[in-house]
Amino acid sequence: MKPNGKIKLALLSMMTLASSYALAGTYTETFRPQFHYTPAKNWMNDPNGLVYYGGKYHLFYQYNPNGMTWGDMSWGHAVSTDTVHWTEMPIALNVEKYAPGQVTQMFWSGSAVVDSNNTSGLGTTTNPPMVAIYTSYYPQALTLANGTSVQAGTQAQSIAYSLDQGTTWTQYSGDPIIQLPPSPYQDQFQNFRDPKVFWYAPEKKWVMVAALAALHKVVLYSSKDLKQWTFMSEFGPANESIGAWECPDLFPLPVDGNTSNIKWVLVVNINPGSITAGSGAQYFLGQFDDTQFVADANNVYDSLPPAGSTVFQNFEGSSYSALGWTATGALAGQAPARETIPGMEGNQLADTYGTGDSSVSTLTSPPFTITTSYINFLVSGGYHPYDPATYGTSMDTETAVNLLINGKVVQSTTGSNGIELVWRSWDVSGYNGQVAQIQIVDNNTGTTGWGHILVDDIVFSDVSKQEANWIDYGPDFYAVNSWNGLSGGRRLSIGWMNNWNYANTIPTTPWRSAMSVPREFALKTINSQVRLVQRPVADLLGLRGSSIYTQTTNTSLFSSNMVVPVDNTKGEALDISTKFKPGTASQFGMKVRVGANGEETVVGYDVKTHTVFVDRSKSGQINFDPTFTGRYSAPLLPSVDGSIALRVLVDWSSVEVFGGSGEAVLTSQIFPAPTSDGVAVFANGGTAVLQSINISSMNSSWPNQ
Repeated sequence: MKPNGKIKLALLSMMTLASSYALAGTYTETFRPQFHYTPAKNWMNDPNGLVYYGGKYHLFYQYNPNGMTWGDMSWGHAVSTDTVHWTEMPIALNVEKYAPGQVTQMFWSGSAVVDSNNTSGLGTTTNPPMVAIYTSYYPQALTLANGTSVQAGTQAQSIAYSLDQGTTWTQYSGDPIIQLPPSPYQDQFQNFRDPKVFWYAPEKKWVMVAALAALHKVVLYSSKDLKQWTFMSEFGPANESIGAWECPDLFPLPVDGNTSNIKWVLVVNINPGSITAGSGAQYFLGQFDDTQFVADANNVYDSLPPAGSTVFQNFEGSSYSALGWTATGALAGQAPARETIPGMEGNQLADTYGTGDSSVSTLTSPPFTITTSYINFLVSGGYHPYDPATYGTSMDTETAVNLLINGKVVQSTTGSNGIELVWRSWDVSGYNGQVAQIQIVDNNTGTTGWGHILVDDIVFSDVSKQEANWIDYGPDFYAVNSWNGLSGGRRLSIGWMNNWNYANTIPTTPWRSAMSVPREFALKTINSQVRLVQRPVADLLGLRGSSIYTQTTNTSLFSSNMVVPVDNTKGEALDISTKFKPGTASQFGMKVRVGANGEETVVGYDVKTHTVFVDRSKSGQINFDPTFTGRYSAPLLPSVDGSIALRVLVDWSSVEVFGGSGEAVLTSQIFPAPTSDGVAVFANGGTAVLQSINISSMNSSWPNQ
């Protein structure tokens, strides 16, 4: 439901502070999320210092108090009693400067704990300290007040403590507590960050997991007092290792609720190089033995083609034409490139660089009949996704690998704006027996970044080549971390709802960036595999307004109708639960934030590829960055009864999709016009059954709305 009126400016009742803090903004600005946390103004990124204490959830976060883009990194602070209604607090740790523009210390990402036993000696047992553990970033060489000298660009680990439940903070006089990475990685002092600390009760010690970002490693330390730390072990590189490894987290969870079967979950955020080619988060399941994390063997994926694969094309030939491929543009008459690229399997590969990034070309394979369940291949290069609205026109700027059936693109993958080849996989089981072609398209001239694409080792297999376990398959979920201090083994997390590809340019004001809804993590066995699943925090139900549309009887959706409107459903903020049964339709689902101006965000299910997808190519404002538009997919098999369950949270500038039991999640920002507030259900290419749907309005979580 759209809020009425404007929020009144209010002063927080903290008159003992050096300065009082005023809530700014009306919280009804265009694109202002109504049930996702945003600061009143200015830039925000990674969630930090997640800790539950004194009946309150504390959310610290990377914050720029002086602008709308990344810079002057400080720790912002908000508190909540239910993770839904947040109160913005004064800045906890504020950037330090000699003078304007001359930064001496920024406060980068980290964690927070309550030192209940006062192991640090920074408080008392009756008033235990809240301790923040964070990365101190020193952009210039200097000597600290305690005599410690640091080099320019140093990322070191430090602590600060609060004796008034996070309101005011004192930096520890002995900082940094870990100045350099462990030997032999001390040359990585400029890429050593994001400490996550937790209390490990079996050995009565603190454990820290931090990132060696450029080496794709995490390192583990232990401490008895939060001040003196001992290096224990390392993990990585493993699985997706293209971009920087950042913001790790480590925690135990029971499998299927069985507390006698515990697995540890290691979360590693990665940028760029996620499944969407930008920012993302992967996880590993394994065991922590008091000293090191060891991933389960089935959670570590090698770089080889799947066992039993049939090679369709490895580009080891004298020319493209000799291999049976048709080359146009700059590659006409040319041969595959003989290069040494990270991840290559042979000596040659397809590289559309041609005579330079400004050149354009296509490579099209000979026809073949699909007889296996998957097509796997290695890909890298520019991130310029296939766009059905411009494909084949003079406006087409893609760098993509496409699967064509009857001349139509039915699968597409792009690069990650990087050189290292990674495996990608298409589920083509729904196209068995059909004739297809693979097309490598480079219609990009490089004016907006990487203007070419590289492809190697296209193989056919009945096994998907998995490259990582992804937490979220959408483009806007990063730096996910979990709360310390919760009881009963509960694991509650939250992520930054943005992407470094375009984070600084999204069209919001006077704030920039939001957090995802808090999510409960669990481990569940799905199709004989233990998976991390997630669901929106239960407290979110408290924001539900009226149920504005409910249907529990089967309704057939016909392709001849294309779109079946759902009556009386107009809203910018909604909680939608649906269940569909596939029929003869190739795709079915719903459209949200639908407008008369043609705007819509499509949440659908593709029967032939067994994927749930979000398509935001017509979602509203998309032209602020060339990498924003696109369609994003997550694998999702039907449930035992053959149905597809989807829960969709729609806010003024976001869509979060939870498929199945929460094993397929996609988070996407959208920026539609306020008048684009319709909902519809649809089926394409045949019929599908809408078994049930409930659409509830969502009230605002902001004060006085």
